[in-house]
Amino acid sequence: MKWSQLDEHAIDQIKAKHAGDETKVINLVKSIEKAAEDESDDPFLVGLADRAEAVLEQFEDRQTTTQDALVELIKLLEENESRKKVQAEKGFDGLTFFIYRTLLDTGLADAEEITRKIHEAFIALPTWRESEKALRDLRNKVTGAIFPAVGDVDKTVAIVDELFNLLAKAYRI
Repeated sequence: MKWSQLDEHAIDQIKAKHAGDETKVINLVKSIEKAAEDESDDPFLVGLADRAEAVLEQFEDRQTTTQDALVELIKLLEENESRKKVQAEKGFDGLTFFIYRTLLDTGLADAEEITRKIHEAFIALPTWRESEKALRDLRNKVTGAIFPAVGDVDKTVAIVDELFNLLAKAYRI
């Protein structure tokens, strides 16, 4: 069985089905990868697919049990469901929520306000993935949005580097 819609209903179906856990692991990873491919403009899903692939590799290398792999994949799906709810509440697109979540993970106060400023920079520089100049300009604007909240150049640079490293990985730029 493959789950084309990775939503709460699919999670319930996965949990209810008792046979073929090995197949569930493989199909779940394929479904997550397909969702990330279909919504490649959503870096959160792209990152989720990378984490699912890592779970599959550990499973295939017998570093984790079938049940543990399944639990971890279901946890990823539940995290995605939670993310979608918060994203909808805040009115963020995939990229904006990814930025917001990354800023929250770094412990930034006022992450939502800073995210909105960064979102404006992304809108102002839509060619950031194709143009090195636009990418540099965007990094400068993002740094300018984050620095006032952090107040430390080294910490700001570390946050900006982390954000753009994750974006590079998600978008393969």
